[in-house]
Amino acid sequence: MSDELVDELERQVRAWQARPLVRRLYREWHELIRDRLARVPGSTIELGSGFGALKETIPDAVLTDVERTHWTDVVVDAEDLPYEDGSVANLVLVDVFHHLARPSRFLDEAHRVLAPGGRILILDPYCSPVSTLAYRFFHRERTDLHGEAFGEDVDVAGGPLESNQARATLIFFRQLDRFRRTWPELNVVERRRLALLLYPLSGGFAGMPLAPEAMHAPLALVERLLQPLARLLAFRCFVVLERV
Repeated sequence: MSDELVDELERQVRAWQARPLVRRLYREWHELIRDRLARVPGSTIELGSGFGALKETIPDAVLTDVERTHWTDVVVDAEDLPYEDGSVANLVLVDVFHHLARPSRFLDEAHRVLAPGGRILILDPYCSPVSTLAYRFFHRERTDLHGEAFGEDVDVAGGPLESNQARATLIFFRQLDRFRRTWPELNVVERRRLALLLYPLSGGFAGMPLAPEAMHAPLALVERLLQPLARLLAFRCFVVLERV
């Protein structure tokens, strides 16, 4: 495991332990993922598992990462999946899709390994007008809405922590028709814009926390009222694809 990845995961663990509002939000998102899992034969594989937080909500998930870490069950490259055709029930990617250098290669591989009715469940940054500004000024990861959507991004290929946070927005929102033409057997069953208020106020894993966990309930109510403005305000998206 590279020193850079070790340092990043240890930083995330410290933030997870110190920020109860962040833990609560991610657990809510993990529960959303759990509730959308395909109920077909096969394993549930999390790609890019980080420090393994999903295991608390989905105990039978197989945790993987592109490098061996203290939390992974097995090393797996998302663009070269080591599974038999039609053998996987679910592929889960939490804050991982934007780290893929070649998302087309991943989608081809996912189509191959998923059982009929199997699902890809993606939680990733969403680039609304508000979040794009925040990502560009206050987040270290690259956010390029003019970048390559489907093909290889050489900047992202530079290492496991490199990314373009706009990838999911480009593929599943701005260029959805192209996605559907290219992978007609990966049916889009759900697209949701999330995290309008609570997540940015939580500070995430690295930003300045602006709200305590005690404010979760009133802020969650305000966020529900703001949902019609999700296209303008959202910081995250949730996408579910199903293998036909």
